[in-house]
Amino acid sequence: MEDQQLSWLDALRFARRVVAEHTVRQLAAIDQWIADEERRETERRQGEERRRPAPE
Repeated sequence: MEDQQLSWLDALRFARRVVAEHTVRQLAAIDQWIADEERRETERRQGEERRRPAPE
């Protein structure tokens, strides 16, 4: 069987696909971290509001 070698152009295209897929996964992870932090911040604010004494 004959070995098939990638051309330089094929290798560059492959590298681009790998980087693009990695970037998409990393952005999804960061988006999840942002959503988690927004949820925690909302919960923290709500907890503070519940602890505030009622105005007399």
